[in-house]
Amino acid sequence: MIDGMYTLTMLPVELLYEIQLFATSHTLPQTCNTLHRIFASTPPSYRAQYLIACTDSSRIPKDVVLTKMLRYPICTQDVLDAYFRRRDPCTEPRSAPELPRRLFRALAAPQLTSESELIGAWSDRDPPLPLLRYLYACPHMCPPNVNSHDGYALTKAVQVRFIPLVRFLLDHGATPTCKSNLPIIIAIHRKDLGLVRMLVERMDTGTSKGKGDRKRRKLEDRVVVTPQMLKAAVKCRAQDIVEYLTREKGCIPDMQTLLLMR
Repeated sequence: MIDGMYTLTMLPVELLYEIQLFATSHTLPQTCNTLHRIFASTPPSYRAQYLIACTDSSRIPKDVVLTKMLRYPICTQDVLDAYFRRRDPCTEPRSAPELPRRLFRALAAPQLTSESELIGAWSDRDPPLPLLRYLYACPHMCPPNVNSHDGYALTKAVQVRFIPLVRFLLDHGATPTCKSNLPIIIAIHRKDLGLVRMLVERMDTGTSKGKGDRKRRKLEDRVVVTPQMLKAAVKCRAQDIVEYLTREKGCIPDMQTLLLMR
């Protein structure tokens, strides 16, 4: 096998490309360092060809092709641009693909020494926001389902307190009610009143015409606060969140929560 692999690496790069397009093997680029370097340097146009070959060989329905493609780590903005150049936009399915978990799985909270350092820890340039902006603005595809996988994207963004990502997902229809309001419960356990408020309330960024004074309209909340949220806030001693839920949102505690508040 070693001799065979040595012989394979001696082939011209163009021929190796053709072999991989025929084989659509996930393991071929990992068999040795030489092949890994060769396939790691492939241009976006070739990667688009490879993804097309993978989806064609799988014979999957057209309406899930983009869902499958987006699961590949090599599926970047440049690769998608190359893909759409090769496809007739009129033949592309107009169904919303899933938002892949891979974009959010590796997110980790920054290592901070104080809560104040959290401000500015994440920016609009941090992944996966650039790719998400492309996906939701691309004219050749339907925007992905922002609540895919039971709201995994929003839950993960809240968990690591990636505020620009949380705001982006909410603006594109993410709902905090997934998995019994799990994103809100996580924000409560983080004792982050601002994040809780962001998840519960809808923000109106419109301005009134006149002398430059800003005037916000009263918008309906995204979710109705529940006694379970209040109980979580009481248990983790997040007093500011307790007051927000009871005084501003009118949440009435159940008997168990009342006993905890004594």
